[in-house]
Amino acid sequence: MEFNGKLVFFTTTDSIKTVGFLMDNDADEKDVVVFVHGMGGSFAKDGILRGAKMLLQRRISFFTFNTRGAEIVKSFKNARGDKYYIMGTAFERFEDSARDIKGALNYLESMGYERFHLMGHSTGCQKILYYAWKRRDRRVKTLIFLSPSEDYPIWAAYLGEETDKAIEIAQNMVDRGRGDELHYFLYRRTGEIWSASRFLSFMDRDRPEASLFNYESDLPILSRVKLPMLFFFGGADTTLMHDVDYYRDIIKKSYRGEKLEIVKIPRGDHSFHGYEEAVFEKTAEFIKMSDKND
Repeated sequence: MEFNGKLVFFTTTDSIKTVGFLMDNDADEKDVVVFVHGMGGSFAKDGILRGAKMLLQRRISFFTFNTRGAEIVKSFKNARGDKYYIMGTAFERFEDSARDIKGALNYLESMGYERFHLMGHSTGCQKILYYAWKRRDRRVKTLIFLSPSEDYPIWAAYLGEETDKAIEIAQNMVDRGRGDELHYFLYRRTGEIWSASRFLSFMDRDRPEASLFNYESDLPILSRVKLPMLFFFGGADTTLMHDVDYYRDIIKKSYRGEKLEIVKIPRGDHSFHGYEEAVFEKTAEFIKMSDKND
C-alpha cells in the first residue's frame, strides 16, 4: 500500500529528534489533524493513513509522528546527533508527551498551518487531553479521541491478586531512585517490558496518566477543557470493561464545553480496523462544523 506525503524530521521542545509523515491537502486551508499514537504504536499505521485520505477530500491535512513513547523500546538522539536516549513506551515519561506534541505543532506552524486538531488513539487520548489541559495552546481547536480506555482496570484484571504487590514494588523502586530500571517482577510474570516509573504512571491514580480517564471518577481534568470534543468507541473493543453507554454517560456528565459528540462504531475493535474511513469521514465533518462556529 502506498501513500502520498512527505517524511519529515523535527525536534521536540527539549531538542529530541523524531520523525513524522505529512499528508498535505494541496489547498490554502490551514487545518491539520495531528495524530498521536498509543502504547507500542508509531506514526506508520496503514489503516490510519488510509482513513486520513478522507480528510484530504475535505481539504484538511494530516500529520502523524513518533512521540518518544513510540514502539516498546526505541532509541532517539538529540538535534545535534551527539547524544542518544533509550525511550519507547516502556521507558518514556508520560508528562514529556507535551514536549513532543508542542514540537510537532511548532513544526507545522512553521509550514503555514494555523488550526490544529489533536487526534489521539488509546493512550494517545490521555496525551492530547493532558496537553490541552496543561498547555492551553490556543492553536488547538478540537480534540478527537479514538478508544479512550484506561489501563488500570485492564492490568488489575490481568494481574489479579498481584496488582497491589506490583504497584508496591514499582513505588519502592522509584523511592530508591531506580524508577528507570526494568520492573523484573512484571517481566517474569507477563513477559512485558516496563520500567518501574512507567508502570506506576498508569497504575497510580494520583498520577496524571492514570487519572485522566479514570471512569470511576467524574473526570475532573476533562471537565476543565472546554474545546470541542469528538469521541469514538468500538462496540467490539476488548479493552473496555463496560458497554459504551457507561462511558458515554460519564463523559456527558463531565464535559463543560459547548460541542461534544460521542460515536459508537458497533463492530469496531480497539483500532477500528476496517472502519478507519468512517472514523475519518465523521472527523472531517466535525472539524468543518467546529470551524464554522470558531
